[in-house]
Amino acid sequence: MPDTPTVTLDARVRAFLTTFSRATDPAAAGDTFADPFLLADASGARPVPRAAFLAALPGRERAFRDAGLGAPVLTDVSSQRLDETYVLARGDWDAPRAGGGEPVRLASSFLLHDDGDAFRVVLYLNHHGLPPADPSAADDGLDD
Repeated sequence: MPDTPTVTLDARVRAFLTTFSRATDPAAAGDTFADPFLLADASGARPVPRAAFLAALPGRERAFRDAGLGAPVLTDVSSQRLDETYVLARGDWDAPRAGGGEPVRLASSFLLHDDGDAFRVVLYLNHHGLPPADPSAADDGLDD
């Protein structure tokens, strides 16, 4: 196992998750995911082709907006090196509510393959999905 100080590992993971949380451009995010990778949430786990995930990235901002939330901000990172090539990482984000009030806490864990230069997501576990869409946040131009 490489003799990498935890501080250095945590800094690398923080940089990776910061980049991940801002990714809306599929071309920029392409190399950060294995093909396929495993996506897990409260409904179960399933393999996802990288291309399908990347195609959905541009809709992420709209999903947050439809839920009445602003862009999430990474607030906490933890990581643990499991062996020479794998790192378990967790990120916590706060997404501000468009109408004010307490932000919504989001959390995800990742099993990352570490080739020494870059991380690649092999498992993406979403602990908390977005809250239901806020009808008042979406402007579809239709009167109810």
